[in-house]
Amino acid sequence: MKLPEVLGVLLKAEDEALEMKNAAEQEAREIIRKTHEKFVQEQEVRLVAAREEARIQVESARQAAEMDALHIAELARKGREKMQALFEEKTPDLIARLAEEVAARYATQGRL
Repeated sequence: MKLPEVLGVLLKAEDEALEMKNAAEQEAREIIRKTHEKFVQEQEVRLVAAREEARIQVESARQAAEMDALHIAELARKGREKMQALFEEKTPDLIARLAEEVAARYATQGRL
């Protein structure tokens, strides 16, 4: 093999090595890009799932708060009804006693 042939083979090998290097770099960039896209998609799926979980928890808490509020309102209503019934039960006797006391005062003072 003569020197020009050897130089030609070496130049050809260098060109092939450069092409292989460029192809490997391009493949590496493509792998990185795909991996990044996959990561972003997975993160988006996780974010959507986390948002849905948070929405479910907030809705559950809202429903529990509404149920508690209804229960408290019902207890308050029953308390008012009980107080009203007690008032209606005790009022006639109380009025009668007050009237008797007033009448007794007037009677002792001679104003009747």
